[in-house]
Amino acid sequence: MSGKHYHISVPVVVWLICSAIFFCGCTKKEKKQHEEREIRVSVQKLEKRIFRRQLPVQGTVNPVNFAILSAKIGGTIEEFRVGTGSKLKKGDVIYEIDRKVLKNQVIMREDEIKVKEAGLQTALANKESSLLSRKKAELDFNRAKKLSESKAISTAEYEEFETAYKKAQTDVACAEAAVANAKAQLKQAESNLIIASKNLDDSVQKAPFDCTVVGTDVEEFEYVSTGQSVLKVENLDSLELVCYISSVYYQDIRKGETKVEISVHGERKGIVPVSFKGPSIDPKSRTFEVKAKVPSEFGLVSGMLCSANIILEEKEAWGLPADAFLLRANDRYIVYSAGNDNRAKSHDVKPGIVDGIYREVLNPEVIRDENIIVSGQTFVNTGALLRVNQVKK
Repeated sequence: MSGKHYHISVPVVVWLICSAIFFCGCTKKEKKQHEEREIRVSVQKLEKRIFRRQLPVQGTVNPVNFAILSAKIGGTIEEFRVGTGSKLKKGDVIYEIDRKVLKNQVIMREDEIKVKEAGLQTALANKESSLLSRKKAELDFNRAKKLSESKAISTAEYEEFETAYKKAQTDVACAEAAVANAKAQLKQAESNLIIASKNLDDSVQKAPFDCTVVGTDVEEFEYVSTGQSVLKVENLDSLELVCYISSVYYQDIRKGETKVEISVHGERKGIVPVSFKGPSIDPKSRTFEVKAKVPSEFGLVSGMLCSANIILEEKEAWGLPADAFLLRANDRYIVYSAGNDNRAKSHDVKPGIVDGIYREVLNPEVIRDENIIVSGQTFVNTGALLRVNQVKK
């Protein structure tokens, strides 16, 4: 009995081997595709912290008290011994203007008053004498009138007494006029003395408050005209920060209540209350002025530019890193949390104040005990498998 022999060619063997490898590879690939991918995320729970709604602005440090001192009268500057940087106390003499000339004018006006007073006394004496003369003339005239009626004196004699009486009346009127004129001249002389005295007072410039000279515009013995600027002084011990803020926030600012946090080149100096709020809004810039007094320990200098945060609202509340909030349609915000099964869950949340990298949650009760995803949430969908990493604080 003869056996059957089958011959398989080499190409067929190669094809069988390749087919086996191909089908094995496809099976592994399909299996791998069915394996679910984990998303790496970081989670943390709600955190209670202080949240601020604040307005960042810039402001300039100005002195509370400052003045540009101008010449009150024209003349030559005398006794001008101060310069930039000179410190003065209230009432210190800074300079004088033509002091000797103005003193002489006062003396001259005082002498003028003495002359006018003497003239008034003379006029009063003349008036008194005229009154006596008129009284005597009136008596003589009345007596002559009776005598004339009884034909005891002639008409010519009667007319002499009448003329004398009328002259006496005229003399009294002239004396009264002289008195009035003397009084007017005395009053004018007194007014001239007041003006001369005021010019003498105005010739001396005194420091209006404790201050430092920060700039001068003239030198000693230089002539100045009335109203010309002489120097500028500032009280460098009393400073304030001046800011201009959009009218949108006018109702949010309250004098004595709203706080201002001041910083210089990133260095926090401190917090002070608003000391002044502009009573109106500038119609051109739509801004209003806000001031806050600056303590000396802040170490600020007049003219310095500072950064400031005007704290409109401050409260303790629950919050999360701002990146945890995801915006959806219709202005709806959600956050994802990691469940006990490491699956993602979504929660609708109401965002509040953004303070730095944190954001307030207005309805914390919905996620109070949840592990909220704060990193990696961009690729997360509801039900996604997570590989959770707890954020370390």
